Amino acid sequence: MQKRLKLFFPKKSDYPNRLKILNHPNRSTVYHQLVEASASAYFETKGPARWLFRKRFEVALKYLQPLKPINNLLDAGTGIGFFLPSLSQAVKQVTALDYSKHTLRYAKKMCQKRKVKNIDFIHGDLLNLKLGNKKFDVITALSVLEHIPPQKLNQLMANFKKILQPGGYLIAGWPNEGNLLFKLAQQLEKRLMRPKVFKSIHDDKAKYKPLGHVSQSDQIYSAVTKVFKTVNYQFLPFSWLKFYSLGLFTR
Repeated sequence: MQKRLKLFFPKKSDYPNRLKILNHPNRSTVYHQLVEASASAYFETKGPARWLFRKRFEVALKYLQPLKPINNLLDAGTGIGFFLPSLSQAVKQVTALDYSKHTLRYAKKMCQKRKVKNIDFIHGDLLNLKLGNKKFDVITALSVLEHIPPQKLNQLMANFKKILQPGGYLIAGWPNEGNLLFKLAQQLEKRLMRPKVFKSIHDDKAKYKPLGHVSQSDQIYSAVTKVFKTVNYQFLPFSWLKFYSLGLFTR
């Protein structure tokens, strides 16, 4: 019987200076890339917002459970590495890729603090992958695809297919952009729970402009299912309250 995978989530204390930079919103590139990587969305929220954030990783881990053994996994758009401690227990070798040097540095420091060693960190662009002949059994892409322009989604899916082993899997999740209820909840959460962050990300003088959520849920789902077959697909938190989409797909 396979050992059940557990969700191991990083703490603020695992990161450089305990992520105190979040306490002082500013115009720096480092601050805005950390916000974009969801550092604020988890560590500065409570209740249902934080529960839903963790829930996506719990479901993704359940998708991963029956796929073992897994030799090589790509965590695409790893951010500050929320998923890495959990992935490390299930996979022989994890490749953590992100386009932001700052968030990648935080992810690396976190893994060093937690003594997670089977991770390779790569600074790179998902639309221009330079991984040589490397192939993966699984790709995870959680809260990444909504940042890809809709006209580039097909290119990204082609890139994923190219680096996946035959019969390999894609675990992908994205917020339901385009859903009016989701948009309302998103704006209320930022205004009420993180007003300083809301003000900062709308500061025209900030040194870094976040990518933002530029693709809608139906555009993402269409691009994914053009290339991959659906194994499992669900909405979070409930089937009737569709704030987040999460699926397991295969070549």
